Amino acid sequence: MKTARPSVLILYGSIAFMFLSFLFTLIVHAIIVELSRTIMILIPVFSGIFSYLVFYFLLKGFIQYRLANIYRSIQVNQAANIGFNKSIDSLMEDAEKEVAEWKKNSSIEISKLKEQAEFRKEFLGNLAHELKTPVFSIQGYLLTLLDGGLEDPQVNRSFLERASKSTDRITGILEDLDQITRMEMENLRLEVRSFDLIDLLKESFDFFELIAKDKNYHLVFDKSYSSKYVNADKNKMGQVFTNLISNAISYGKPGGTLTVSILNLEERLVVEFKDDGPGIEPHHLSRLFERFYRVEKSRNRNEGGSGLGLAIAKHIVESHGQSIQVKSQVGIGTTFVVSIEKSKNTGPVSSRGIPLK
Repeated sequence: MKTARPSVLILYGSIAFMFLSFLFTLIVHAIIVELSRTIMILIPVFSGIFSYLVFYFLLKGFIQYRLANIYRSIQVNQAANIGFNKSIDSLMEDAEKEVAEWKKNSSIEISKLKEQAEFRKEFLGNLAHELKTPVFSIQGYLLTLLDGGLEDPQVNRSFLERASKSTDRITGILEDLDQITRMEMENLRLEVRSFDLIDLLKESFDFFELIAKDKNYHLVFDKSYSSKYVNADKNKMGQVFTNLISNAISYGKPGGTLTVSILNLEERLVVEFKDDGPGIEPHHLSRLFERFYRVEKSRNRNEGGSGLGLAIAKHIVESHGQSIQVKSQVGIGTTFVVSIEKSKNTGPVSSRGIPLK
């Protein structure tokens, strides 16, 4: 049952008081002194009105005082808005709305804090796992060398080379972690200029030519493209493309194919990187761009990069005011979609915006 408004409750009380006043007037008229009919009516009416006003303003002042204390205790900055220009009903309605909003915001904040705590816990666990593998490898190689392998020319050089590779892996993880931390703490500085998107994609293909050849992996365009100029930081976008291609090769099947296609929209070009790998289950997609998040926890940590590549790629693309998305089907493949702003120029430009052709 809905509670009546405060003013209605005061009105009910005043009517009851007026009724009691009328009974008292009748008793006085019958026992003590005879009163005129006008006085017998006016006394209860005025007493009812007087009691209503007294109770109304006394209760309103009490509610204002108590609400001000409640707002201060829950840190809702509404005390200045509690004035005599509002009715007692408005005060109660506003208080209910504010407390409900505070409760809702508090619940959201608590949920976010729990999520952040869980994320920090998982992040530290993933970071420890990422560093543990190469550190243990280095430790094992060094112990082997100290136990006598150092005197064997064939063993010592081989083990030192393996230790060096593990050291390089640790360096790569720390450099990527430092890069994404700086990106998130500071505004990413972009050198935006016009350049040919097709040339950059071909350069990225050439970079992985030998790696792809060793795995019999194919990097292709879906069709032949002429030059397409975009406005972006060429080096940073190259880093995004390199990461997406590297992931496709590392986690793709031997003999697989990564197909790149370009869609022409009004103000943007959309680049699709579509592979025919194992695909990703739907519940992983929302977390794919998190630091160190891996779809398969049992996957060999020596495959792929530092586990930060997609997080860095997302930050770079969003710093351009664009988006990167992923869609996947298990057993069919995965597609990453990157949007890039079109250039109004028909050729490359210098850092000052001067056409180079």
